Amino acid sequence: MDKVNFVYNKDTYNAYDAQQIVFEACKFQSEIIFEDGNKRGNAKSFIGLLSMKFLKGDEYTVIAEGADSKKAAKAMAEFISHL
Repeated sequence: MDKVNFVYNKDTYNAYDAQQIVFEACKFQSEIIFEDGNKRGNAKSFIGLLSMKFLKGDEYTVIAEGADSKKAAKAMAEFISHL
C-alpha cells in the first residue's frame, strides 16, 4: 500500500472533474482511494468521487494498493493537484 498527500488547488469541483479523475484512475491496475480524514472515495467510481466534494486548500490522501500502487498514488496526486 502506498500513500501520497496532496492539496486540492482548483476553485471549483464538479461532475466533469470527477469524470476526468475516473478516466485517469482507470489507467492503473491498483485500487485507488481518496481520503480526507472523514470520507473515503473510490477513484474509479464516479459516484464515489462526487461524494468527496473536494474543496480548494484542503489536504487529501491518495491510497493505492496493487501491482502499480507506487506509480498510481504519485500520478493521481499530481493529476488532481493540477486539475
